[in-house]
Amino acid sequence: MGFSDPTYKRLQPGQNVATSGEVLGYAAAAYPTKTGLICGAHSWTFAELDQLANQFAHALLAAFRLHDGPVGIMGANSVEYALAHFGASRTGRYTVNFPTRCTVDDLVYAVNLTRPAILVVDGPSRDMAVRASSRFDIQPRLIAIATGFWDFLAGQLHTPPDITVDPDAGGSIIFTGGTTGRPKAVLASQRARAVSAMAAIEDFRIESDTIAGYSVPFTHTAGLFSWFQPAVLAGCTGVVMPKWDSELFMQAAESHGISVIFAVPAQLAMLLDHPAFEPRRLRSLERIVFGGAPLSRALIERAEAAMPWMHCARGYGSSETGHLASQARADRDKVYDGYNQPGGRLEIEIFKAPGVVAGEGEIGEVATRGPHLMIEYLGDRDATDAFFRPHTTAGDWGWMGDLAVRNNGYFTLVGRSKHMILSGGLNIFPAELEDVLIRHPDVADCIVFGVKDEMWGELPAAAVVPRGNWLDTEKVLAYVAEGVARYKRLRKLYVLDEIPRTGAGKAQLHVVKELCLRMDAQAPAGA
Repeated sequence: MGFSDPTYKRLQPGQNVATSGEVLGYAAAAYPTKTGLICGAHSWTFAELDQLANQFAHALLAAFRLHDGPVGIMGANSVEYALAHFGASRTGRYTVNFPTRCTVDDLVYAVNLTRPAILVVDGPSRDMAVRASSRFDIQPRLIAIATGFWDFLAGQLHTPPDITVDPDAGGSIIFTGGTTGRPKAVLASQRARAVSAMAAIEDFRIESDTIAGYSVPFTHTAGLFSWFQPAVLAGCTGVVMPKWDSELFMQAAESHGISVIFAVPAQLAMLLDHPAFEPRRLRSLERIVFGGAPLSRALIERAEAAMPWMHCARGYGSSETGHLASQARADRDKVYDGYNQPGGRLEIEIFKAPGVVAGEGEIGEVATRGPHLMIEYLGDRDATDAFFRPHTTAGDWGWMGDLAVRNNGYFTLVGRSKHMILSGGLNIFPAELEDVLIRHPDVADCIVFGVKDEMWGELPAAAVVPRGNWLDTEKVLAYVAEGVARYKRLRKLYVLDEIPRTGAGKAQLHVVKELCLRMDAQAPAGA
């Protein structure tokens, strides 16, 4: 594996942790009186957060037996979410992080699959849980953040429970984004998520004086494990944002001096397009780390031109692996779209085929192995085997499904293996076309995919969101054709009001295709 970098951030003594409880425990020991979290008008030191997490743990132990089931959490980012997360980890039971962007049917499926004993919910999530409850196989105890959370832990001990936690047992469930169908329940150990936290500190070079913004939902791996836990382990003061709102973010940056935020590209686009966007209000902002969805070169250049004191960085990972690799501005100067794994804590490789490593300039699939990998997709052996591929390897590699090319000590993502378009025997990578398409001044958002064709097998098409009220599709098609090889040119554009995306910013391709097929079916004959 040749993707390391000697400039990574070295961990401090005591930062080598194995559980989520130890993540907060280190911060409380190293920075007891330092403000750990700010949420609205309230703030808590790391020592206070540590004691409250212990109280939640004792409340769980008093109310439930260990085999009663995991701890479900469903709601917007909040201090209560953080306390439930850390407190549950200290009891040895795992958490289930239920996505808030779901239907009643989705929630019924997820609850019946994971069978939580308790469900900590905010107001909107409580309403949905009540509507769905008649269809739950087992009724979890609902603890409402607004009315019952603090009563639940009141009077409990402030000290850690006398529990030996197995770091390699199940620690948390995060649901995949559901970009191609029903979300899968990713069960990972506490050690896996702790390793990701350590790697992220090393790779993102997170310092304790960072003021971190928490806007990506904790219900997603990127929000909870690729940014929140690493920042806590680094001893950063964090500002909790229940949801993304450009104006509220600018207010928070002004009030608290936010210096680094983890975001998805759609949030940056909304910020830059906001009618009240004023770069001077964000003078404290030093870096935006992006993950979840691809970040276009056009958006990077636009953001750094508007805020020249700030730079964009990128993180790479997945629900199955947590954080894997990073890209800083200095990396872009060497290989613009290149990632590396500075600390070298995780093993990453590019394979042309199982056991056959791709050479310099060759395309292969990204794979990774080590203690950071998930345990399984809960209740889905076929999908688990598809990720680990035990029939082709020893089963210790996790296969990302991402295609990449090795380039001068970096790897550059070129697309998803399952999304690659095969047209007339030639490979077309959607990411290349998307990068050209998003540069058109009238295109605000886009996604490229293959459509079936009797002659060529597949042809590239795109769904686009106009920046204004109207889009000249013929001119856009001609614009893309000028920038790519003839066989790669787009053959059709679908104009949508928005690209359906997950909370982590990933396009829901199956939903996009359904919308486009519906548009085809409704179009007049010959259109």
